[in-house]
Amino acid sequence: MSKPGPGTRKKAPATLNEAAGRTRGFSLRSLVPDARFLIPALVSAALFAIAFPPFPFVIPAFFCLTPLAVAIARLVDSGGSPRAAAGMGFWFGLLGYACNLYWIAIALSLYTKLAILGYVASLIWLAPFVALFAAALFTLRRSTRWPMAILLPAAWVSLELTLNYLSDLSFPWLPLGLSMARIPLLAQIAEVSGVRGVSFWIAATNGLLADAWLMRAERRSVLIRGAAIAGMVAFVALYGMWRMSAITLRDIAPIAVVQPNIPQEEKWQEDNRDRIVGILSQQTRALMTESDAQLIVWPEVALPGFLSEHPEWRDTLNALSAIDRTPILFGVLDIIYRTREDYSYFNAAMLADSSGSVDGQPAYHKEFLVPIVERVPFVNPEWFKSLKYFGGYGRGVDQPPYSLPFGKFGVLICYESIYPQLSREYRKAGADLLVNITNDAWFGKSIAPYQHESHLVLRAIENRVGIVRSANTGISEYVDPLGRVHGATPLFTREARTWVAQTTDAQTPYVLAGDWLGTASVLGTLIGLVLARRRGLPKTE
Repeated sequence: MSKPGPGTRKKAPATLNEAAGRTRGFSLRSLVPDARFLIPALVSAALFAIAFPPFPFVIPAFFCLTPLAVAIARLVDSGGSPRAAAGMGFWFGLLGYACNLYWIAIALSLYTKLAILGYVASLIWLAPFVALFAAALFTLRRSTRWPMAILLPAAWVSLELTLNYLSDLSFPWLPLGLSMARIPLLAQIAEVSGVRGVSFWIAATNGLLADAWLMRAERRSVLIRGAAIAGMVAFVALYGMWRMSAITLRDIAPIAVVQPNIPQEEKWQEDNRDRIVGILSQQTRALMTESDAQLIVWPEVALPGFLSEHPEWRDTLNALSAIDRTPILFGVLDIIYRTREDYSYFNAAMLADSSGSVDGQPAYHKEFLVPIVERVPFVNPEWFKSLKYFGGYGRGVDQPPYSLPFGKFGVLICYESIYPQLSREYRKAGADLLVNITNDAWFGKSIAPYQHESHLVLRAIENRVGIVRSANTGISEYVDPLGRVHGATPLFTREARTWVAQTTDAQTPYVLAGDWLGTASVLGTLIGLVLARRRGLPKTE
């Protein structure tokens, strides 16, 4: 008698049924799977924890979902339930994100003594979405008996897209495709379908490995899947080599950045404002003397306050512009009054033109706000006006790129760089360059600055534009349209750099069609779940 294959379902013992959660109603116990299923979830979480920058390993990304996928397939074959699969997904998500996002507790500690609670709340928010992913994967596997090589990438990319569009609580921080940021050769396919295409390929590889393991007694099947993995890697690498040699880069202009290195605990102290402006002015004067930059970029909230309350800051900008008429893009806070008592304030960027005036073009107001810190989700920001700089920021809407003689450029403030759709909208509006200003000081000496910076590699490839980054304490850098990083600065150093920014004339499929692969994955997953529901769940004896 032959051994049961992946598509064969056998009667499950009562103990396994109990572990799989065959009870009426919900209980915390249902989130704790049998050890045979919990351990693979923990292994997947450990691999997920080291799959992203700054870890240089890369390989774990291609394995991190495999133990979880194998366990879910076995749960299907054993007659388990979606609830047990959700339990595995919950623990994978909880521990995987816990390792990667520990810096949230560090960042929030600068604002509230409840930082640990904020960190835990973030994990409790994210883990259930991973649980739903696992339950959906289980249901699709049970209904279709299709290979994990097909089901896993569709379900995973659906999860990524969902986390990208959760309104005030969206948080697309760790797409699988981000793991390729250190090897841009393997990320060039992002121009076709965005970061989701890279994630889809990596998840498909995980699925093929899971199928190979489940069918390891059948040598021919294992060899076929191994050949498919090698073929995909070869295709992605050859595509990357071709595109990196075929795309013509066009110089735009020298762009300079200032990294003043102001500690977070000093940034908002009123007594330090003159010193901060002095540091920025000194670095800028040196740049104007040493380089031929056509734009100088200061970081997020480089001027720590409202420009309207500090006329002396305008005087400083005028004095700097008189040196060689170089425009300065700088971060600051902005406020708009509707009446004396009715106003909104914004995390903003302003452009001081060649005369030092900031009145020629409107301020850019940050659109994607950090949950809790900048805007408390789903509540009226007016409630938080008494808490200065916390929870009540206004949100910018439909803002065009800036225009200068060398071309158009779009502004990304802080973690707006992790949202592919904003960079795409700039490119569609004619931007030749993207400028990311940020203050990563509040991340401390954690892995967060490296994770944050890595997203720009994908944005550059997706849109085939150069990206200049100015960070208060680092990492400042230039990313060219091929995703190659130039001149990345160390953390917590005072730096000033100039690069000749480049662009291309390419209109990528991603810019033209958007996140089509992510949308197709969501639609395919939903259709599969609806059909599974209509067919009814298989009965077990």
